[in-house]
Amino acid sequence: MQLSLQNKLQLLCDILDEHQSDSSVSPNEHAQLERLTAFLLAQQELSDQDIRDVLTRIYQYGKDGAAASDLTKHIGDHQDQFQHWINTVQQNL
Repeated sequence: MQLSLQNKLQLLCDILDEHQSDSSVSPNEHAQLERLTAFLLAQQELSDQDIRDVLTRIYQYGKDGAAASDLTKHIGDHQDQFQHWINTVQQNL
C-alpha cells in the first residue's frame, strides 16, 4: 500500500515531533527526513511558497543532521523551529 501525499505530510509531522521531543535520533533518521522532504518538494501539488520554504529548511536540517558529529547540539539548535515547521506542514494536510 502506498502512502498518499497527506499521509506523507502527516509522517513528516510525526518525525519532526519525535525530533522535537527526543534529542537522541540517529543519523539514519535524519537521512530519512531528508529523503521524505526531497520527495515532497518534488510534488507539484505543494505549490504554496510557505510550505515549499519550510520543506526546504527541513530538507537542509535532515541533510545536515545525517552528517552531524554532535546530533544533540544539531537538534537543540533547531528546537525553536520545529513547532513552526509542524504547524506549516499541518496547514497543508
